[in-house]
Amino acid sequence: MKHLAIVQIDDQLNLAPGEQRSDALAPSKLAGRKLAAKPLIEWLVRRVSEAELIDGIVVVMPDEPQYRELANLIPLDIPCHFSTKSTPLARLADASAEYPSSSVVRVPLETPFCDPVLIDRLLTTAQQHEKKDYIGYSMEDGSPACRSNIGLFAEWIRSSALAKAAREVKSVADSYHINSSFLDYPELFKQETLPVPKSLDRNDLRFSVGNEDDWEELLAIVDVLGTETLEWQDMVRVIDGQPTMRDRMAQRNRVIA
Repeated sequence: MKHLAIVQIDDQLNLAPGEQRSDALAPSKLAGRKLAAKPLIEWLVRRVSEAELIDGIVVVMPDEPQYRELANLIPLDIPCHFSTKSTPLARLADASAEYPSSSVVRVPLETPFCDPVLIDRLLTTAQQHEKKDYIGYSMEDGSPACRSNIGLFAEWIRSSALAKAAREVKSVADSYHINSSFLDYPELFKQETLPVPKSLDRNDLRFSVGNEDDWEELLAIVDVLGTETLEWQDMVRVIDGQPTMRDRMAQRNRVIA
């Protein structure tokens, strides 16, 4: 397999080591919420499957009871890997080793609007830069888009580089913030960045889901646009036509890391 998308459901992602989530929208709880009559995890894997250059999809989760309960929500044609490894980075690498591929595209559950066209753009860039280990999007100011709350962007990682990161990156904190395991180690990994589309390079968009307000606005967007051809350009037009919603998104982006 050449390009494998890995959808990651992991309550420890982006936390400090040993920290526990206290909010009601931890990924393990969010995965089963209904969006357009489907569990969110089913919605997301089907959306990712629309990327033309993706060869397969796997869902990876920790091997713990609250995740085991999610297995029945995942479409039968999508493999599910329960990892016994101790950190989000190690679990991602574990899934990559279990389902070998040349590269992986990492998609966190918290980004249900992750855009398949933007995924394909990553993969096309990877084909043009065969020696790169990591490819992501960046904002105009140079900050990584994957660290924003826009929630439309995936990351491309060469599978050998993912195994190397799991083996050689010694910072425990970085193993909980997977993009840091690559972005903060330019001496270990050859990186390429793509500019985000101009109309997304702004601080008043928030399509990632981290709290109840995010969830309610996600539902509102789907109610307006439907689910058949949900493109980010249409989503931005909805936000631009709803100044109150746009202001709320901007406010949450300022106060929520």
